[in-house]
Amino acid sequence: MHRVEEISNSIKNQTQIGDQAVHSWYQFVLGYPPHLVRRYISKFGIRRGHLVLDPFCGTGTTNVECKKHHIESLGLEANPVACFASTVKTNWHVSPVEARIELQSVIAHAMNSFERFGLSEALPLFSKFRNGKMLNVEPRLTDEQNDVLPKDFISPRPLRRVLILKQCIDAVEKEEIRNLFLLGLANLSVNHASNVAFGPEIYVTKSQKDVFVLNTFHSLVERMIFDLESLPTLYSPAEIIQGDARRVADFFPSRLGAVNFVITSPPYPNEKDYTRNTRLETVILGLISSKQQLRLVKEQLLRSNSRNIFVNDDDQDYVKHFDSVSKIAEAIEQKRLHLNKTSGFEKLYHKIVRHYFGGMYRHLASLKSLLAPNARLAYVVGDQMSFFRIQIPTAMILGEIAEELGYQIEKIELWRTRLATATRKQIDENVLILRN
Repeated sequence: MHRVEEISNSIKNQTQIGDQAVHSWYQFVLGYPPHLVRRYISKFGIRRGHLVLDPFCGTGTTNVECKKHHIESLGLEANPVACFASTVKTNWHVSPVEARIELQSVIAHAMNSFERFGLSEALPLFSKFRNGKMLNVEPRLTDEQNDVLPKDFISPRPLRRVLILKQCIDAVEKEEIRNLFLLGLANLSVNHASNVAFGPEIYVTKSQKDVFVLNTFHSLVERMIFDLESLPTLYSPAEIIQGDARRVADFFPSRLGAVNFVITSPPYPNEKDYTRNTRLETVILGLISSKQQLRLVKEQLLRSNSRNIFVNDDDQDYVKHFDSVSKIAEAIEQKRLHLNKTSGFEKLYHKIVRHYFGGMYRHLASLKSLLAPNARLAYVVGDQMSFFRIQIPTAMILGEIAEELGYQIEKIELWRTRLATATRKQIDENVLILRN
């Protein structure tokens, strides 16, 4: 049985120092920490031979932690950069020796190219890496890519450096090494080269006119290679697929009836545009290159905010008979009218609630065919007050939906409390525990 840590509420959602290996390669600011996954590995008695699914896997926290414990896992994620991160973080076949050789080549390639385009970084430490490779043409974002990238997320010179480094990485022949470096670049782009910061929301902070990137990139990738050297040589596989969790069974047709446990955290019904939080690195890696591609990604996401509600959506039809959903949606709309709020976004708030729970109904219904008898599920979900301060008891309503679909509610456990931005009050973040 794995040890379960007792951690204070104030740091419960933070990655602990001992958990940095692999998890820290790239993390989503709204994700949950590895020790939460360990808690339910222990609580459920999950061991080698079991199969764990995370249908909203984000950047792979559940899957990486399962891999560390020799447990086979599946992951599904609609956000392309998060899915890419999960795939890279669960691929432990990369040769550290080959990765270090390629890292030296990429650094030299980038150094020469920076000099060619008037962006020299004086790095005596890397002089031994010198070779003759350099780019002939400086890469630029297309007009369509610039339209997708929010204004001032990154300054012109740091962007030029990042794009040059990206093209040098693209020249690496081995895909698994190239992808490792690209994930390091994603981390570098958002956490070191950009003008963005994260509070309750992503926002633009003081502009960095220029940022030297090669030292940081080298340090980040060296840390990733060091982690690879420290990982166990025997481990269980993890399969990561990009797709819509409302149709989760469609993506794992060979695993029908095989999933023993689910540990996951779906988006919450709020006004957070999850694609915006990852927009910079998504554009830089070329995973989204136009507004049309961005829309296609948003259409695959659970409807949790006003920026991914579309005219033809019908998820709300699946929960129109649930009084709990209808009453909250109606209360939100009445509050909007009372406050005379007339923006297009605010007019969608009541629809978000209906579509969100309808999407979760579809997800839980689709999931059924993947589950083994007596499979146990842990859903980390937070209560919300984002829409005119009307409280949404997320876990309670999801439990009601799950019961109609034939699941049993074992318990709703309090994971932590967190400060609501709208009310400055502490609200609950729970774990809904279900049994098939």
